[in-house]
Amino acid sequence: MSDKKRMIVSAALRVFACKGYRAASMQEIAEEAGVAKGSIYLHFKSKDELALAAISDVYDRVRRRMSELEADDGLTPRERFIRQLEAQLAVGSDNAEWIRRLWHDHASEIHEALPGFVLRIRAETADWLQRSIRSVYGEACAPYACDIALMMQGAIGEFIGYFLLGGKPLEPQRLARYLVARMDDIVAGLSGSGERPLVPGDELEELVRSLTGGCGPASRQTAIRELREQLEALRADGADTGELEEALGLLAAEAAKLLPNRVILRAMLGHVRALAPEPLQPAVDRLEREMQQM
Repeated sequence: MSDKKRMIVSAALRVFACKGYRAASMQEIAEEAGVAKGSIYLHFKSKDELALAAISDVYDRVRRRMSELEADDGLTPRERFIRQLEAQLAVGSDNAEWIRRLWHDHASEIHEALPGFVLRIRAETADWLQRSIRSVYGEACAPYACDIALMMQGAIGEFIGYFLLGGKPLEPQRLARYLVARMDDIVAGLSGSGERPLVPGDELEELVRSLTGGCGPASRQTAIRELREQLEALRADGADTGELEEALGLLAAEAAKLLPNRVILRAMLGHVRALAPEPLQPAVDRLEREMQQM
C-alpha cells in the first residue's frame, strides 16, 4: 500500500471511529486526510471499498506482527503462542471504537466481499490455533488439536465481543494468559479421556483449503518456514546468509497478508531465488508454487 493510500485509510479509520461507517462521508475523510475529495477516488472507487481496505489493513498489521513472532527463535513455542495471541487481542483493543461502530452499522453489509473475507480470517485463525496447539503440547495432544482449536476460537471471539461491544476495557496480556491457562485445563482433560475427537485434522484442513483456495497465509508461511529452517542449517555450517535472511523476512511480511501485493511478492521471490544457493532451490520452487496459486 502506498503512503498516500495508507494516509487515506488511517484517516478513514479515525472518522469511522468518531461517526460510524454509515454516517461518515467521503468529504469528512478527505478533510481528515488533508487531501481533496476527488483524490480519494483515484485510489478507492467507493466508501465501501475504502472500508474494506481499512479492515484489510488492520488484519495485515496483526499478521505481520505474528509473522515476526513466528521467526523469533528466542521464544519457546508456548511463549510465541501467547505473544501472538496478545498481538491479535491488542488490535481489537487499539481499534475498539471503530469495531463497535462497524458492528452496530451491520458491517457484513458494507461490501459484498466482506463476508467471504471474514470466513477466510476465521479459517486461517482456526488453522493457526491447531498448529500452535500441536507445537505447544506435542504430538500426544495432536488428535484433539482441532477440537481444542475450535473451542479456543469460540472463547476468544466471545471474550472479545464481551469487552469490545460492551464498551469495557480489554487487557490483551491478561486475557491471553488467562485463555492459555484455560487451554491447559482443556488439554489435560482431553488427553487422558480416551474420547474420540469430534473434528479430525483432515476435515479442518479441508475447510481451510476450501475457504482460502489452498493458498492462504498459513500455507505460504509453512513454505517460508521450511525455507528458513534450511537457511538456518546453512548458517550453522558457516555460510554468510545475512542478505538472504533479510530478503526472506521481507517476503514473509508481505506473504502474511490476507490480500498480499502480487507484484511485490513476485519481485521479492525473484530476489530470494537469485540469492539462494543450489541446495535451497527446491524449497524456493515449493514457495513459488504456493505463490502461483494465488
